[in-house]
Amino acid sequence: MKIIFHFLLLLLMCSQFFAAAQSSKYRHLVGSNLEVAMNPVYSPDGTMIAFTKSGYTGIYVYNLEKDKVTQITDELSAGYGFKWSSDSKSILSRVARYEGPRRYNSLKIFDVQSGAPTQISEESTSMPYLPEWAPGNSKVILPQRDGLKIFETGKEPFFLENESPVVVFSLNDKIVVKDLSKETETVLVPFNSQKYLNVILSPDKSKIAFEVYGGNLFVMNIDGSDLIDLDVGYNPKWSPDSKSLVYMITEDDGHAFTSADIFMITVDGMNKTNLTNTEDEIELNPSISPDGRTIVFESFLNGSIYLMNLD
Repeated sequence: MKIIFHFLLLLLMCSQFFAAAQSSKYRHLVGSNLEVAMNPVYSPDGTMIAFTKSGYTGIYVYNLEKDKVTQITDELSAGYGFKWSSDSKSILSRVARYEGPRRYNSLKIFDVQSGAPTQISEESTSMPYLPEWAPGNSKVILPQRDGLKIFETGKEPFFLENESPVVVFSLNDKIVVKDLSKETETVLVPFNSQKYLNVILSPDKSKIAFEVYGGNLFVMNIDGSDLIDLDVGYNPKWSPDSKSLVYMITEDDGHAFTSADIFMITVDGMNKTNLTNTEDEIELNPSISPDGRTIVFESFLNGSIYLMNLD
């Protein structure tokens, strides 16, 4: 009897140790089932994390140093596909408003400190693509079905170290690489008659990662050469050294997520690691810190955002 008791006690102690180890793996930042926080994105300077609420309504900023949340805006759809400026002082977003069933979209830049908005485009009922900052912050680009539209931001130019004037975006069934300083562009067609999602240029401007709609995650050189299939993967983000991607792999039942984990993979596809590796959680939408030491992601089941150390 004593042997059984001690064995059960040992199992309990081990399970408590494992639970403690799991809880220390992540740091809860913000959010709950009652106040959902989602879609976290690190600021370029690594001091803040922008996120949104249910339905991508509004943009909020969590200050890592002060452990404080500030609401930037409460506008509809502002939290879908927003982008930090390279100086970490502004956030670019495509916002929406409704008049009955009709949706009106416009581009706005929000000052992170004050929340003051600057509308840089007219309202449009047709804006299928998301805006991107042009290098230096002084311009914003917006892909359109018939080409590219460029907007002035009014911001003082701010270039990151070794930042080039090259931008990459998807347009219809193509991937376009455009040099804004030379006004030249290269059109890439990795696959015929396919749509491309989440097209992102590596920090060193040498490679492009993208998803094929309904297909896999890929990476290729900026000239379209050396195309590598990384298998299933969604919402990729580059590591600062341009050697790896963090992304998510999800499963669903046609209505809701049934499982998801955060992965990291080297650009050659040879080294793939499940970073979260949980059976009872659904982790989504990772963002990697500028120093490459941590990631943040959302928990679909409890409406929270967590920080995880990669060291």
